[in-house]
Amino acid sequence: MTALRLGTAACLVALAVVVALVAADVRSWSRTFTGEDAVFAAAPARATWTPATHLGGVAADLLGVGDDVTFRHALQLYVGAVQQHQRLDNALDVQTARAGAQDALAAAALDSDAGRAAQARTLLGILSFGASAQGAGPSQVDAAVSDFTDAIRADPGDEDAKFDLELLLRLTAAHGTRSGRGTGGGFGRTGRHGAGGGVPGSGY
Repeated sequence: MTALRLGTAACLVALAVVVALVAADVRSWSRTFTGEDAVFAAAPARATWTPATHLGGVAADLLGVGDDVTFRHALQLYVGAVQQHQRLDNALDVQTARAGAQDALAAAALDSDAGRAAQARTLLGILSFGASAQGAGPSQVDAAVSDFTDAIRADPGDEDAKFDLELLLRLTAAHGTRSGRGTGGGFGRTGRHGAGGGVPGSGY
C-alpha cells in the first residue's frame, strides 16, 4: 500500500513538472510573437519567431501556432524580395528571392484565417505584377489578376485586394497588355478559381 502511494505521488509530481514546463513554453511563445513582431517591424530580416522551449513543439501544437509562423515567414520573404532592385548583375538573385517568397505566400494562402489568406494572395498578386513590370511577360499579369481575385473570394471585405484588382484591370485595359480569358475562368497559384469559376476554399 505504501509503495502504491509512493508511486502515485511520484506520478503526480512528474505530471506537475510537465504542466509547469508546458505553461512556461506557452509563455515563451507569447513573448516570442510580441518580441519578434517588434523586431520584424524594425528590421524584417532579423526576426526568427523561434522561442526557447523545454518540451520541443508540444506547446506549439497545443496552441496551433503553425499557421501564424508560416504567415510571418512568408511576409519576411516577401519583404526581402521586394527590397531587391533588379540589375543586370543580380537578376538571378532577384528571381530566386521572388520565387521563394511566392512559394511561401502560396502556402500561407491556404491559411484557415480568411484575413491572412487574402493578404497572402494579395501579396502574390503584387509580386506577379512586379515581375510583369520587369519584362516577365503578360502571363504574370494574368497571374496577378487571378491572385487578387482569389484574395477577394477568400475575404470579400478585403478592400486592399479590391483596390489592387480594379487598378490592375484599369491599367491593363488602358495598355492592352492582358492575354488571358478574364477573371472568371482563371486560377491563382493556390489552385482556386477566380471570381466566376467556383467556390474557394488560426492559431495562437
